[in-house]
Amino acid sequence: MRGKKARGLSLKAIVLNLLKALLFAAGAVAAVTFFFSWIAILIGGLFYFGSRGAWRGAGYALALAAALASNGPLRGFDVITGIYPLFLAALVVGATLGLYFLFLLLYQLMRRAKGRRAVLPGLEEKLYRPGRSHRRQRLASVLLFFIPLALWVSVNVNPALIFDNRPAVLWVQAPSTVAPGEEFAFQVQCWDRFERLSALYDGTVSFSLESYRFPTGEPLGAVEAVLPEEYTFSGSNYPSDAAYLLDNGRDNGRCAFRARIDTPGVHYIKVRDSETGRTYYSNPILAAAGVERIYWGDIHTHGSYSDGSGTPAHQFLYARHVAALDFYALTEHGEIIQLGRNRIARYVQETNRAYRPGEFVTFLGMEYTNHNTGHYTCIFDGDKLPEDPPVYAPYVGLGAALPTPFELWALLDDFTASTGARVLALPHHTVVERFMQDWTYYNPRYVKIAEVTSTHGDNLYEPDHPLSYRGSTFPPPPGTRGCSITGALQMGLQLSLYASSDSHDGHPGHDLAHTGAWVGHQRPFTYWWTRYDKPYPGGLTAVYATGLTRREIFSALENRRLYAVSDHGRPLLFFTINGTAVGGDSTVRVESRNTPRHIEVIFAQDGAPTAPVVEFRQPDWKATVEIHKNGSLLAAIPVDKPLAVVTFTDTEPVTGTSYGRENCVYREGAYYINEYSDNPVDPKALHTGGKDFYIVRVVSENGRHSYIGPLWVKVAP
Repeated sequence: MRGKKARGLSLKAIVLNLLKALLFAAGAVAAVTFFFSWIAILIGGLFYFGSRGAWRGAGYALALAAALASNGPLRGFDVITGIYPLFLAALVVGATLGLYFLFLLLYQLMRRAKGRRAVLPGLEEKLYRPGRSHRRQRLASVLLFFIPLALWVSVNVNPALIFDNRPAVLWVQAPSTVAPGEEFAFQVQCWDRFERLSALYDGTVSFSLESYRFPTGEPLGAVEAVLPEEYTFSGSNYPSDAAYLLDNGRDNGRCAFRARIDTPGVHYIKVRDSETGRTYYSNPILAAAGVERIYWGDIHTHGSYSDGSGTPAHQFLYARHVAALDFYALTEHGEIIQLGRNRIARYVQETNRAYRPGEFVTFLGMEYTNHNTGHYTCIFDGDKLPEDPPVYAPYVGLGAALPTPFELWALLDDFTASTGARVLALPHHTVVERFMQDWTYYNPRYVKIAEVTSTHGDNLYEPDHPLSYRGSTFPPPPGTRGCSITGALQMGLQLSLYASSDSHDGHPGHDLAHTGAWVGHQRPFTYWWTRYDKPYPGGLTAVYATGLTRREIFSALENRRLYAVSDHGRPLLFFTINGTAVGGDSTVRVESRNTPRHIEVIFAQDGAPTAPVVEFRQPDWKATVEIHKNGSLLAAIPVDKPLAVVTFTDTEPVTGTSYGRENCVYREGAYYINEYSDNPVDPKALHTGGKDFYIVRVVSENGRHSYIGPLWVKVAP
């Protein structure tokens, strides 16, 4: 009997230790994640306070590993070490637990050498046999565990995000273009200081118009319009970090209204707020007959099916009803989305279900993630995606050839040939050292537009260039050239400018990470280390299109009928040279090298506040219209009114430009565009073929940037 009992107890102990090991392993995995590392802290605490012996020490090591892993990336050690945040967290967890188990092994070996006598009596008494401790020793144990807990809380919990949902500013969003006499819907939203909807807002709003003649900008006196009556918002009793998800019958910081403007011109809806005592401006509304409509969208974002936050259903809800986008693409990373069971099929189904022609356009998309040659966000005009294989850069083993975009081009060739679909491959964060764009893999069939700005910063110039005002995250070493969009244009690539958010925080079209609302408990939750290191607001793209369908919006993008803005603002922007606007090949043909080029820019500013919204001020309409030629600043013309027409005539000869041998790197008998490229080039081939290119950038004094172009000027044969 005694032998059977002993064997039974032994089996029970084995099973119990196996369960503990599985729970500990789950905690170790959780320790590597972004917000859900709290699970590792919890499991570590269970072991520390509920176990004895080695398991108690293991619990403390687990909690400490989770705390240190969180502090590493969030304190900037990923930048210092150059290690990607996810890998840095895994390295910290592995090293911390490894050191503990190494200590445990050495400890056991020393005990055996001493005939199982205590090696460190004090430590054993306090750490391994808590049941024998006195009250003071137990208090010391609690204080000891407070160290990893406090470290974790210091970077993972922001009380202001939980409790401060007070009203800060109003945002008024209306269509950019309407026909005179057409009834249209517009939104009034109240944001807190983190640019989230304020569920608490219960102010009263009243409406008026401020109007200007288009395009000259003279004020309009008598305007015929129908505006809403005064309205009082119904607010919630409690703050919310996701007020748009509340279903309590109240406004929760957001309300839609209807209006009509009969008089042609550019109009601003002005909203007077009783709570703040301020007047807020809408984006400019162009009321005109027979003009192309302007639609706004975000075509590069990520959700929970790859390395972002929020399900597809959540993304489409937020993009349409909160960010008030006209078109949108959720573009998950191909190498991650395929890891989940049926995720691609579910994503396709959700995207197609959310598409509402005439109301809200969704595009299927996938991101090709190649850190050696650059990323491409691929969007499709149809209702299918490549699935076997999907769009991704496959992992290769040691000694194998690295994947290149050539394999991506072959995949897209096969897919478009078999389905008749159209595809765009969009370069983005081109100047970020971690993912730098190698323009030598350019494919003109798919690469027609490039992301000029996003949550990663600005890509028009390299971050150390004097004309790069906003900079970029993780810039390359000073002096690096050949990664910016301007560098690509100087090489002769035909690209136009778009902007997107590259949102990973579950808020497409209006990301919140730049406000500090990146902390893990800000909904929607995430496992990934991808939303804390993006200090810039995400951008938006405007297209001139004939209608709001997939075919029409995609055609506008493909034909370069677009412009870009660096945040949630929605200005009006038109750019012509000798009467030719952006679109198609965007080329102006002149008779001779000395033919004057008459440049005209029509710009109507958005009066919406820019980040940070806590520094709100009434718009003073001060901005500078910059005309860039061949990568240099040709003219900078100040404006100080909402609607302005800026003209400039360039009489210098058309010369074209080139990237230049001096910008190339000579290595092992070949030239490369920079140190990061692995594809040799002939420097003599890196030129524009005698064409000049012009880009307009409007720099508003409030920090908002708007971009359009380029237009190319070519001497006709």
